[in-house]
Amino acid sequence: MASAGVISTLLAPPLVHSSPVASASPLPAHALPSLRRRPRSLPTVRAVQTQGAGVQTQQGGAARKGAIQRWTSAPVAAIGPATDDESIFLITLDLSGAPALVDAYTTPGQYLLARVPSGEKLSPAYMCISSAPRSGLQFDLLVKPVPGTTSEQLSKLRVGEVVELGPVMGRGFAIQHINPPAAAETLLLFAVGVGISPIRSLIEFGIAASERNNVILYYAAKDLQSMPYQDRFKKWENTGVKVVTRTQQILNLGEIAVNPLSMGAVIVAPPSSKELITGVLLDIGVPHDKILSIEWSPEDPFAPNV
Repeated sequence: MASAGVISTLLAPPLVHSSPVASASPLPAHALPSLRRRPRSLPTVRAVQTQGAGVQTQQGGAARKGAIQRWTSAPVAAIGPATDDESIFLITLDLSGAPALVDAYTTPGQYLLARVPSGEKLSPAYMCISSAPRSGLQFDLLVKPVPGTTSEQLSKLRVGEVVELGPVMGRGFAIQHINPPAAAETLLLFAVGVGISPIRSLIEFGIAASERNNVILYYAAKDLQSMPYQDRFKKWENTGVKVVTRTQQILNLGEIAVNPLSMGAVIVAPPSSKELITGVLLDIGVPHDKILSIEWSPEDPFAPNV
């Protein structure tokens, strides 16, 4: 048996970044303690090659100009600030006219490209879908606007205006590795800033929290005023997910006596934080295939907006 209390690491809030699309940047190198070993690559979400204006998927999940892509128009059904400081917005898109796109969204952690057809033509933004699969004919997108980018355009839309969406992409979280509940009796979820977007999808899709010994969400932001989805915390806790919010850099996972072989984790954070948390989990014996993540890079101008 291993104690999760031995884990003490950094889960820092996202920093302002000048990337045209990305909404969070990695931790500065000087803030990170050295790892005993570099973690191996994780089961990740990667962009898939699409056919039909605008982008071509390449190795590492980044998209580049050159391919043709089919776009679906979706009107804005609702939009408003998702945080008290209005630094992040929640957009609900009406997909009643695009049931095929809804049906293509099958697994939490999948994402798509979004662009605004009106106004200045900017590079489309990768957006993780925040609502759960099979939750209705609509998609929720959590958007952190970055000046001069599509994310800023999205945050300024009004109800009735149109967003164009590309196909649903990626395989989503490899949740088969943490199911059935006995495979990961203790499940740890880590999110930084708008990284909560696909984590919300996972929680509300259903992770059988009541059938596991512990399900804990560690959620970090620079302060409570910039933390979305606080209105959902009680609902999540009623399903068996303990929510631990952090506005400090030091994260202690608590004194939970667990068998590391029966632990699992899902991490959506900037690369430096993800690497650090992954390394600690591997060091205490959590199986590699039970540490799930989305692959994205804040330095990449086509990175998913998580």
